Amino acid sequence: MKLQAQLDAFKSSIESGAPPFNVPGAAIEAMHRATDELRRSGQAERALGVGARAPAFALPNQDGQIIDSADLLASGPLVVTFFRGHW
Repeated sequence: MKLQAQLDAFKSSIESGAPPFNVPGAAIEAMHRATDELRRSGQAERALGVGARAPAFALPNQDGQIIDSADLLASGPLVVTFFRGHW
């Protein structure tokens, strides 16, 4: 199954409110509003595309230590993820 099909199936499962996720309708509505606000903000159009080079950066890791992208790139290719935090 293609990734988009998997994502579409997962979204449908979440939005159904059925087990195993049991997401309340109000939470689904809030997610839709947030997604619409993000689209209207224009951020998606300003985001880097697949394969684009990100500018050099220094960011705190999960322990609050500042990590420099140049140091990480010295060891090989770099993948950056953003962890929202604990619920």
